[in-house]
Amino acid sequence: MKIRLDDVMQSFSFPFDAVYLYYIPLETVLMFVEGNIFGKAVQGISSLEDAEKRSEEFIRLPEIGSEGRTKVMTGFIDLLPDEQQRNRLKEAALQDGGRGFESALREEKLLMSWYNYREEVYTELAERWCAGKGLELII
Repeated sequence: MKIRLDDVMQSFSFPFDAVYLYYIPLETVLMFVEGNIFGKAVQGISSLEDAEKRSEEFIRLPEIGSEGRTKVMTGFIDLLPDEQQRNRLKEAALQDGGRGFESALREEKLLMSWYNYREEVYTELAERWCAGKGLELII
């Protein structure tokens, strides 16, 4: 079976914890956050419990959670040669769940470097996950 890279990486990207399920027949991602469902309407699926009852039609996408996202941020920060930038960005990454991190990156003119780094890490995670599940990744 094939799965799109963007669909797998989506489960890493959002700044809140959610459950992502890939609905095989329609090749769509459903996201469940605190009991609410987001994504394309799927007949007979209105809750996570409904999806779990039809588990043969779904693949639960990987999640890294807020702790994983923080590790990716600190991995990027640790690569920076400038100590002042590292300190500023570490502070921003750890405050308010990292909400000020992108603003700090903009101020330090590192936003594109961050996006490139994050995409590289998330792509590697997606590739490893797909290989472990026996899925073919479509880029």
